Amino acid sequence: MPFLDDPDDDAGFVPPLPQDDRLWRHPSEMAGPNPISSRAKRRYSSRTGFFAVVAIGLIATTTGIAAFGILGSSNRAPQETEFAVGPAAEALPETALSSVAPAIVQIKVDRASSSFVVTGLIIRSDGHVVTASDPLEGARSLTVTTADGRAFNATIVGTDPADDLAVIDIEGSGLPTPSFGDINSVARGDMVFVIGRTPSDNRSWVASAIFQSVGVRLDTTDGSTLHDMIGSALDVQPPTDSAVLCTKAGEVIGLLTSRAAGATQSAALAAVPSTLALPSATNSFAHSVAWTRHVVDDIIETGSVHHGWLGVMTTDAPEGGAAIESVTRNGPADRAGLIAGDRITSLGEANLATSSALVVALRDHAANDTVTIGYVRNGVAAKTFAKLIDRS
Repeated sequence: MPFLDDPDDDAGFVPPLPQDDRLWRHPSEMAGPNPISSRAKRRYSSRTGFFAVVAIGLIATTTGIAAFGILGSSNRAPQETEFAVGPAAEALPETALSSVAPAIVQIKVDRASSSFVVTGLIIRSDGHVVTASDPLEGARSLTVTTADGRAFNATIVGTDPADDLAVIDIEGSGLPTPSFGDINSVARGDMVFVIGRTPSDNRSWVASAIFQSVGVRLDTTDGSTLHDMIGSALDVQPPTDSAVLCTKAGEVIGLLTSRAAGATQSAALAAVPSTLALPSATNSFAHSVAWTRHVVDDIIETGSVHHGWLGVMTTDAPEGGAAIESVTRNGPADRAGLIAGDRITSLGEANLATSSALVVALRDHAANDTVTIGYVRNGVAAKTFAKLIDRS
């Protein structure tokens, strides 16, 4: 069907005489039936070019809108590669993923009435794996599946219920371990990655997050408190209760636990400008790898976690520091002369801004260490000495 502006409908057009009534023919008419005149060719090409330009413009506009929608959407489509699945499967460089993924394992927890999967990290090549402790309660058996598909029965070496960390052991040697990074090398606003394992896939599950801060105190739904946590903005929750936090270079900097996922109260995390759009982001929290490794070493060597204990209950003081609410009778603080109402401002070389900072400072000391304590009583600053005892 011709277009409405077909050349044959132009005003003033005079149709040629029938071929049999003409005295001559143009050579082009001898080439075959129904030839296309040069004028028609020119008009057809012009019209075609116009519509081609319009079509290209529509395609470009549509593509641009689609690209904007993808970049601006918080619900990014799941990605998938040969080695990873998840919303950021293609964002983590393959070299980084290949250095950390072999050390991330799937742990199947079998209970009397249910079974489920959590993520663990091979932290020693002799088969020691660290994971969250809460999901292991009541477990009848544990099965660890490595990234290369091998399955091992596992036994619990020990747990740290205060921090929701546990160490389990599998029969193996020469197992892959990750590279560990320094949290101080990560700046606010940097992109980091959360890596876990899914219940049904041996590949790593990868999501991106924005690093926010360290030193976060986290009050959880069961009434416990997690200290010195790493806070990041994550736009999708991991498929298992625990996961690994790493840098873009694939260096492990933290471990997310199941209890942190259920937190109801935390220090506010400031929004950070970033090229990664996370309009629906939620806060995720992880233990630093330095503290995690300390816990692992203690559990493997002694079966539990040990650090210095002062014997006080404190809360954040409005002026800064840890306000003493109560003192354990005959404990280190009591013997040092501290009383309820005192405000502890320093322990050893550490100046304290909060009560959580006191807990973190005590982690650096062992039983029988004698520490200097700075405090304020009735507006007067003073110092005392306390000999710590073991808290295990």
